[in-house]
Amino acid sequence: MTPDDPYLIHLFYDLKQAGLPLRIQEDYGLLRKAYSLGYIPQSLDELEELCEQLWVKSLAEKKIFDACFREYKSIKLQELTQQFKVKPKNRGKTKNNRRKASKSPLQPSTKEPVGSSEPSQNVNDFESDLADIQVGVAVPVAQSPSRASPRQKFVLNDEYFPVTRAQMQHGWRSLRKLMRQGRETEPDIARTIQRICQENIAELALRPTRINQTELLLFVDCSDSMAPFALISERLIETATQRNFFRRIQVFYFRNSPIDAVFTDVALLNKQPLDTLIASLHTSRTLAMIFSDAGAAKGGSSQARAELTQKFLTQVRAAVQQVVWLNPLPQERWLDNTAEVIACQVAMFPFSLSGWRELLQILRGQPATQVEFLESVQPLEESELGVLDELEEMMAASTADDYQYQEATERLERFVAEFPEYLSFACHAAFPLALTPDFLYYLRENFAPTLPWIVVSDLLLSGLCQPLGSRLYQMDSLTRHLLLKTLKASFGQSRLHKLSDALLFYLYQGLQERDLEVQELGEHPEWIALAYTEPTELAQQLAEKLQQTFTGEGGERVKAASLIATFAEPLAEANFKPLLTLARGIGRQARGYEQGAQEIFDQLLPELKFGKVTIQVPGKSGLKSFSFETVRVNRRGEEVERKTHQARYFTEDLGQGVMLEMVEIPGGTFWMGSPKGEGYGDEKPQHSVTVPAFFMAKYPVTQAQWRAVAALPQVERSLEADPARFKGDNRPVEQVSWFDAVEFCARLSKKVGREYSLPSEAQWEYACRAGTTTPFYFGETITTQLVNYDGNYTYAEEPKGEYRKKTTPVGSFPPNAFGLYDMHGNVREWCLDDWHDSYQGAPEDGSAWLDGNDNLSQKPNDSKAVLRGGSWIFIPNLCRSACRSNNHLSERGSNDYAFGFRVVCVAGRTFNP
Repeated sequence: MTPDDPYLIHLFYDLKQAGLPLRIQEDYGLLRKAYSLGYIPQSLDELEELCEQLWVKSLAEKKIFDACFREYKSIKLQELTQQFKVKPKNRGKTKNNRRKASKSPLQPSTKEPVGSSEPSQNVNDFESDLADIQVGVAVPVAQSPSRASPRQKFVLNDEYFPVTRAQMQHGWRSLRKLMRQGRETEPDIARTIQRICQENIAELALRPTRINQTELLLFVDCSDSMAPFALISERLIETATQRNFFRRIQVFYFRNSPIDAVFTDVALLNKQPLDTLIASLHTSRTLAMIFSDAGAAKGGSSQARAELTQKFLTQVRAAVQQVVWLNPLPQERWLDNTAEVIACQVAMFPFSLSGWRELLQILRGQPATQVEFLESVQPLEESELGVLDELEEMMAASTADDYQYQEATERLERFVAEFPEYLSFACHAAFPLALTPDFLYYLRENFAPTLPWIVVSDLLLSGLCQPLGSRLYQMDSLTRHLLLKTLKASFGQSRLHKLSDALLFYLYQGLQERDLEVQELGEHPEWIALAYTEPTELAQQLAEKLQQTFTGEGGERVKAASLIATFAEPLAEANFKPLLTLARGIGRQARGYEQGAQEIFDQLLPELKFGKVTIQVPGKSGLKSFSFETVRVNRRGEEVERKTHQARYFTEDLGQGVMLEMVEIPGGTFWMGSPKGEGYGDEKPQHSVTVPAFFMAKYPVTQAQWRAVAALPQVERSLEADPARFKGDNRPVEQVSWFDAVEFCARLSKKVGREYSLPSEAQWEYACRAGTTTPFYFGETITTQLVNYDGNYTYAEEPKGEYRKKTTPVGSFPPNAFGLYDMHGNVREWCLDDWHDSYQGAPEDGSAWLDGNDNLSQKPNDSKAVLRGGSWIFIPNLCRSACRSNNHLSERGSNDYAFGFRVVCVAGRTFNP
């Protein structure tokens, strides 16, 4: 078994998918290294032992490995058994011939397409029996219908172009001019027979050997616009130099237009004067071909380029028999640019099969065909214009006015306007972190085979891509993000996973066949898919990877931070900005910028949680703890239990000696809404919601806190310094509208560098219940010794109580099990969500339920938001954990003296000023 065996590659792929932290270059490279050093297993058992030593690092990983290898061994033995049950034929073949004939079923075959379910070699061509098989030698195996290799079948070949290798070779061959010259050394059979018959002389007649007279002079343009066509120029050179098609072939390189010299190398380092080259040419037998886009790729007309090209053509024409120009772009792309001018100076042909044949006719001395230009620009259809509207809608609400998002959207609009039929391909091309022409041709072959081959160069040369180096391109991260969101919306999550498999397949097969660095396209394609399907899972995996570098070298930390930055947009939209901020700080710290790193760390909470991964932020002290007692009562309002709890919190300094205490609310799942027999219709249906961890203010915002923040610079709207009806620094602020509360959060966020907001309705109810399922977190009912409400009314069997007719100082009553005070009564609290009449279609991830426009400052003044928690003026039934407000007072512009709010900070969420 060799490292190139497709089933061994599939085993590695399965182990990686099952959770082993394997990397292509490092871990599979170890196996290749073992083979190169002579550690070649001679049986499946020895192969299992070798792979286990190289890839398994723990008992848990060994269990996964054993299961995968058992499956691999079973399939391998089954395949070999089926292979050699057939009676062998052709026993006269040598061992070397058999080995040469064998071919992996994954390798391209000239007899059948790649990806066929049948092996490329007939099993009857082999004479070995099972007893003679050595596992260390690769043998062809029949594909099993129960197991594809790999999981998805993808076409992988390099015949991308309209002119194949064979057609190129045939064309070059047709240019040969054979003449007999020199001494008579070649047998002349016809003359020999004639002499025997006529002269009765049995003597071998000889004649001069035929010598090919044709010489080829090939000029290749190496300008940036020709980089996507480098594979074509290489193919032309490769096929021209084979089989002695020419007496002599010379290849020279230039950029845009040759001036006084050309170069003998692609890097344009070794210069050769044009005069010297021309003087060495044989005029009567030299053919010249120029391979260049002539300026068509970038468009625009350059008189200087046209004049330089004319001068160059004049010099070359005088020294050769024929000059032709092969342009990789179709004729309609030459219109209204420099290529159109140059096409009038030389016989120019597009790189197509018909263009190739016409070019060969010219080189053979036949008359040229007049070039006709075609208009290719068509007006956009209405359906295509709709795509542009969709792109606008996909811009995240938090960055809708951001210049970079606007620029990315405009870039996509220009691309769609020029190439409307290419949008789907561009969406697929956005999947890897970087692009190469070869990979894009592979992508086209497997996902867009009906598009013309020129789609690859059109994409790479469009405004969507920027060159990174030799044949390596990259899309702007925001452009990639918008395209991948379009892909998910158009094709669903399954297409993202299929692209992940396709990229993995390409990388595995390309380890030896292509000059490719795995990290260039994306070492973990599955992470790209996760970013748009399961961002929470991705955040956890990235956080774990970042955490593993804390004790390592700086280079590893920089690499991990850079990796996380490549997922900035999807992570930010999924509320994982803290991970991005943490990674940015770690990157600065690893480069030695301690002060800059600490400034970033100061924007974060001391401890961040991403799924099961908890990270202590460097340089930050831990959360503080406080103790408190909770009370539980029965239906009569009698105390039946008192418990002591602890919670963690941090303190935000608002200035002027005013502090804001933020309590840690652990993540969890709860039933939101009221059960059967309780509450109103707008509290139904009761449904399960999973809420990530966050921090919530211990109390409703007080008047002292309000004044401190209201004194900060305005963000969107002005705030009244003292709006409350019931005065008192420690009383909750009231008579504030939803818009006022949103402005408060915006000013606070800008001051402290963390993002504060109103709670979502799900966050509020989850925090209020604190693990309880009863109508109140106190139990079956409440009393005025526990809550500030209208005590003239009762809920269950408790006695009537006091009606205070005003707010009370925050913290006057016992808290719930999370350590939050005044969640029932005192003031009704604004939530972020739009009002909905029921929970049908409500989010299940704890996020705010917002309709249409997510820009909070643009919400209509009379649109309804959600109010929670009851108030000093409410009856107890309206103070329940599940109760929601629904009247004219819940309009966002309302500022009733019973309305206040409290703030939340999503665990580690940061604010980028």
